[in-house]
Amino acid sequence: MGVKILVKDSKFMVIEGIDEVRTLNLGNYIKSLNTVVLDLSEAAYITYKGLGKVIFNDKELTFGELFTKFSRSHNDWVKFVVLCDLRNRGRKAKAGFSDNSIVLEHSGNKYLIYVTEENAPITPNDLVNWVSSALSKGYEPVIAVVDAHGDVTYYKLLNVRANELKEAMIE
Repeated sequence: MGVKILVKDSKFMVIEGIDEVRTLNLGNYIKSLNTVVLDLSEAAYITYKGLGKVIFNDKELTFGELFTKFSRSHNDWVKFVVLCDLRNRGRKAKAGFSDNSIVLEHSGNKYLIYVTEENAPITPNDLVNWVSSALSKGYEPVIAVVDAHGDVTYYKLLNVRANELKEAMIE
């Protein structure tokens, strides 16, 4: 096991195997801590794939204990499922800016992926705001929907104004 992750102050800090984590393109380097800090979904991915271990209070955590002790949101599990799905497809995805987002760079394009479960409510206003935010940051917005079987479906979103839609329908 090459990567060793220490949980300290609710942060998943890489204490061994930083180069491996960088090769995997996971986490973010935090200069003040002089290490890479991972999201829960990324720490879980490393544990799940057998690439390393997570230590908390001098004890190695199992994959299940990791979620039991540190999951703060319903989205944590869904985010992990989408992260695994993308990585199993050969994509270098990593945790995004919020508890329901993943960042992906592929073929010269940058995507911000909103993760959600099938039948989970999302208001049109929240969706429009999220799409606008993704576009303003230079990302193509995508929604990843995880169904009850753990299968993931991806939907690419477009930002279209009502007047543009009307013009397109008239032509």
